[in-house]
Amino acid sequence: MSHLRATSDPEIWKKGPAFGMAGVHVDGMDVLKVREVAKEAIERARRGEGPTLVECETYRFRGHSLADLDELSDPAEKARYAARDPISALKKYMIENKLANEQELKSIEKKIDEILDDAVEYSDETIKGRSWSH
Repeated sequence: MSHLRATSDPEIWKKGPAFGMAGVHVDGMDVLKVREVAKEAIERARRGEGPTLVECETYRFRGHSLADLDELSDPAEKARYAARDPISALKKYMIENKLANEQELKSIEKKIDEILDDAVEYSDETIKGRSWSH
C-alpha cells in the first residue's frame, strides 16, 4: 500500500510531539546529513531532553521480498534515485576528500561481505535446528 494511503499525515516526523519528543526529517539518501541529524538527536538525549523521532526518507530500490518483483515502479524514477544512491555518493565523497582510497573501500566491502556470509550461514544453521510447531 502506498505510504500516502496508509497514514493520516505522511510526514511521520511531525508525529513526534504527540509522543512527547522532537521530530526531525532528513534526506535519507544523504549519509552525511543523516549522520548530522543522528548526532544532534544523540546530543539532545544526553542533555536529558528525551528521544527524537527521526524520519530518514529514502528510496526502496527493490521489492519488499523475493516474491515482490517490483514491476510497478517507474523506471525513470528508479534511474533518478539510482543517481543519488547513498553508498555510491559516500564512496565518491570519501575518495574526493582523501578519507579513503579505492583499495581501502574494496577491503571494507570484502569484510562486509564476509560478515554477511557468516550471518546468513549462522541463520541457516539456526533455522535448520528449530522446530516451528507448537
